[in-house]
Amino acid sequence: MDWNEAAEDLLHQILMTTPLPVREQIMGHIRQLAETQAESEGKQRVGVNGVVAAWIESTPEALRVELPRQMERLGLDPEEYGF
Repeated sequence: MDWNEAAEDLLHQILMTTPLPVREQIMGHIRQLAETQAESEGKQRVGVNGVVAAWIESTPEALRVELPRQMERLGLDPEEYGF
C-alpha cells in the first residue's frame, strides 16, 4: 500500500519518540493498523489521519493520557483526534 509523504514523516517522528528496543515492533504495528484501516475504507493510500488513528490504537490505555502532549509537539491538534 502507498503512503503519502506526510504520513511517512509523521510515522518517523512518532518512532523517534519511541524507545529504541521496541521501535521496530511499534513501527510494524502502526504500519499494519494504518494500512488495514485504509483498505477497509477503500483507500489506496495511507494518510496522516490513518497514522494518528493507528498510533492511538497501538498506545496502551494507561499511556494514552500522554498522547495530547505528544501530538502538540508534533504539530497536531489533539482535539481533532478526540482528546
